Amino acid sequence: MINFRRKSMVHLTRGTVRMICLDLDGTLFTPRKEISGRSRKAIKGCLDLGMEVVLVTGRPYLFAKGVAASIDPRVDAIGYVGNYRRIQGVAQGTPIPQETALEILRLLQREHVWMQAKTFHHVYGNSLNLIQPDYQKVTRHNPPEEQIEVHSWTQPLRQIETSKEPVYKIIALGGLKIKKLNRLLAPIPGIKVYSYAKTNLEITSDQNDKGTAIQAAAAQLGISLEQVLGVGDSLNDMEMFNVCGIKAAMGNASSALKAQADLITDTNAQEGVAKLLESLL
Repeated sequence: MINFRRKSMVHLTRGTVRMICLDLDGTLFTPRKEISGRSRKAIKGCLDLGMEVVLVTGRPYLFAKGVAASIDPRVDAIGYVGNYRRIQGVAQGTPIPQETALEILRLLQREHVWMQAKTFHHVYGNSLNLIQPDYQKVTRHNPPEEQIEVHSWTQPLRQIETSKEPVYKIIALGGLKIKKLNRLLAPIPGIKVYSYAKTNLEITSDQNDKGTAIQAAAAQLGISLEQVLGVGDSLNDMEMFNVCGIKAAMGNASSALKAQADLITDTNAQEGVAKLLESLL
């Protein structure tokens, strides 16, 4: 059951929603990092009715694209917390400025923390701790030029200095050094630092976020933001909520996100996304 919160005038109908934006981890993904058959069926039902469906995630774009393709080729994707999107074949990406990325990687190396640099095609990490083992598994079904290669136990700084690949996201597992890292990163221009856990930081360009990417996608498709349904569970979905006309939080969402939601569906372990989308069918 969906519980209405804060805005009693919000009604989910085929006419009120033309675009659906779904977060992945904690939202569309079950706790086992899978997508249920019921959710897949509900998404396809929405697509068949003419609604646009976009996956919006902090994960690499090619990972999101692989997930989207596994659901339905009509599903589009936005990755890297909004810093790379491809909507109906039109792509736009904003990496961290190259010298800035190198400066950050040097800083993290000096502080002796586990780190990860994510480019379009590669994930470089100096430990296994930050590597998502499903990156290669999911993207292996993509065309060869759209697969992700994972390199663990390597030096991200050295790899980026050599390859000169644009970096879309840097992750640092700082442990007790989180406060110090935040302080050291604060003066660096052109970046946005996210901290969703007590032990890690995520760094991207400050030019985009989930909200700006959704705004651009909706404008491209000729859809009013009032007709966009955003569904999420964590603090990095707040920027999505800031622009979506209809905001739905998962039952397992953070209390801060629930406070901003128009309605709350069930948890990701209890078919929350499927139940929400089925109300549109």
